[in-house]
Amino acid sequence: MDIPTQNALFASLVGLALGLAMLLRSGRSRAMTLYSLFAFTVAGYYLASFVYTVVSPTESPWVSRIAVGASLLLLSMVPGSAVGFFLEFLSVGKSTHLAGRRLSLLSAVLGLAVAVTPLAERSWARLTLSVWVLGALLISVSLLFLRVRNQQSRIERLRLTYLAIGAGVSILLSLLDLVSGHYDIPLPSLGAVFTTLYLVFLYQTLRRLRLMDLNELLGKLASQAVLAVLLAAVFTVLTSWVKENILQLLFNTVVATFVIIILLEPLGAKVDTQMVRILFRERFELLEALGALQARMATVIDIGEVTRMALDAIHETGRVTHVSIYLMAEDRPGYRLLDSRGPPPEGFLDTAAARGLLLMVASGQKAVLLENLDSRMKTLRAQLTEGKRFRDEVKRLGDTRSALVKMQAGITVPLLGNDRVIGFLNLWDERVPEAYASDEIALILKVAERLATVLENSKLYEKIRERDRLAALGEMAAGLAHEIRNPLGAIKGAAQCLDPRRLPGEDGEFLGVIVEEVNRLNGVVTAFLDYARPLKQNFGPTDLNEVVTRTMRLIQNDVPKEMNLAVELDLTVPKVDGDAEQLKQVLINLVQNAVQAIGPSAGRITVRTLKPDRFGDFRSNVAESVEVHVFDTGPGIPAEQQQHIFVPFFTTKEKGTGLGLAICQRIVKNHGGSISVQSKPGEGCIFIVRFPALPSEQPPAEVVPAPEWTPMPLPRSAKDVPRETLRESPLPQAPESRSKREKKSKSL
Repeated sequence: MDIPTQNALFASLVGLALGLAMLLRSGRSRAMTLYSLFAFTVAGYYLASFVYTVVSPTESPWVSRIAVGASLLLLSMVPGSAVGFFLEFLSVGKSTHLAGRRLSLLSAVLGLAVAVTPLAERSWARLTLSVWVLGALLISVSLLFLRVRNQQSRIERLRLTYLAIGAGVSILLSLLDLVSGHYDIPLPSLGAVFTTLYLVFLYQTLRRLRLMDLNELLGKLASQAVLAVLLAAVFTVLTSWVKENILQLLFNTVVATFVIIILLEPLGAKVDTQMVRILFRERFELLEALGALQARMATVIDIGEVTRMALDAIHETGRVTHVSIYLMAEDRPGYRLLDSRGPPPEGFLDTAAARGLLLMVASGQKAVLLENLDSRMKTLRAQLTEGKRFRDEVKRLGDTRSALVKMQAGITVPLLGNDRVIGFLNLWDERVPEAYASDEIALILKVAERLATVLENSKLYEKIRERDRLAALGEMAAGLAHEIRNPLGAIKGAAQCLDPRRLPGEDGEFLGVIVEEVNRLNGVVTAFLDYARPLKQNFGPTDLNEVVTRTMRLIQNDVPKEMNLAVELDLTVPKVDGDAEQLKQVLINLVQNAVQAIGPSAGRITVRTLKPDRFGDFRSNVAESVEVHVFDTGPGIPAEQQQHIFVPFFTTKEKGTGLGLAICQRIVKNHGGSISVQSKPGEGCIFIVRFPALPSEQPPAEVVPAPEWTPMPLPRSAKDVPRETLRESPLPQAPESRSKREKKSKSL
């Protein structure tokens, strides 16, 4: 058997294996199915050529005639399958698809006309058909070069260039094989071998759902070549010494196959590692660091420690210039920068900016690459199509790209916990526009999965620590109450028994100070006990509008007359699962803080209820939320103090305990909600309390949903408060029934 015949057999067997492997993949795309058809067609042509070569026309004329006819027919079908695959793979427009179908049909008709007629025995007819087929294949290559010319991304241009050059070289070498065989020119037969390698390249591209760069391709081919040699050596050792005994040969072949199957996976991984170590040192260091990091994170529970460990390990490899971790913020919708290495990205990514990214995660993407977004946007714009679906996809891709730019991420991996996105792991190498290799992406995904697990466990650990701390605090508070209150009572009683009129000078005033300070210290102890004591909650469906109205009626007499206390209610908000008395305590504390912040001057306090957009999740069954906003026109809170205002015993008041907002936060968290502040000095302050809503009942047909209201930017004065979108009313002097309130909303 000569070299061309062996090459034909090699190409047919590998092509059949590639087509079958792609066809057996679950969830394959249309491009994968068309690739299988392309691989089967090429493999069938080489198999028919092999049979025609090894069968003698004089001994088996009918077999030879069928083989030559099948080879010509399958050869004529190669352009159609190739063009169909490349049109689908490159997402070319419909008009080009129609032209490709016509070309495929014409080629198949010509091949059939030659295959079933006596022309199949004519060498000139076979040569003419072969030249036609190679010319038609050049059309598919021209599609690749056209896409290269229109591609803006440099790395995508390079990868498409590799794809086009590979196809061109395969066609050129096949043409040389054809010419050398027809005119008996002694040239090496390389067309079948290079075509097979090209099919392997396409297979790897489709299997990873992305084009590989040249370095990655060479590394994969080198690894597979070394692995093939090693396995072939194993097979040769186990079967070569059996020469005459057929049963013994069959037995040894089965044994060799079992050995190869057992060695295939571990030996393949070892060969891949060694080839990466030899050819790509920087990539190898990143893979080593990611593998070690994955193991080390299993022993860490602290959020800060695991974040530092992950960022340092990735950044020290020198493979990235930017690496950062974002985590879902608890005080407002969005994701906050937890830590980073390299030039710092934006500190906060709100949900509006992250919406496109969350939608891509919801569609099943485990990693989002910046270059893939650029490529897809370019493809859509090149199609020159219109329609709502087209505009929506372009907008979604633009939003996603904007989010990656803000986070300075070439690749971002969502951190998933409890079926929601709790954060993002971002990597970027600004020196090279290329995406990370497939094995790097696979390991980054594993690290992100482990990181998400550690972060979730850390939160649970923090909750347990907080519970234990409060338990210890409660025991200490009970002892303090006994040890402090009794002496305080004695001091206060003794001071009150003295008659200030009988004491000379300022001594009488000192008695008043003693009583006042004793009362203040007693108040601190009481607040401390309230904070440390376990909450006794009575949860149930609660109407926040009703809670706000009753609370404002309760405290309106305590508000100075020069202040304007107003309520704005969205009557469409759903109920929440809560304790009305505890929610009332939160509102009282917030309004009293607002009164104290405004001081003796005139001002305005507004309490609002509203239903915001959903945020921070990608599940379709996420519950809605309800918000209560308490706005005041006071001096505001400085930025450096905003992160400390919910810390126990932190206060800016002369006689404050620093426990009011801490108690509010504790109550809100026990309701599954969050409390946050938005403020700028001199522009007032907004406290935003957010609760998860109960599944809403069918709303009355007459009730019009309240439009959106955005709390930021803060209004500069009371007259700038947005009022056109929500119902505003002064506090009623007499109680109103719920039916009356609903009638009011309907009339509005």
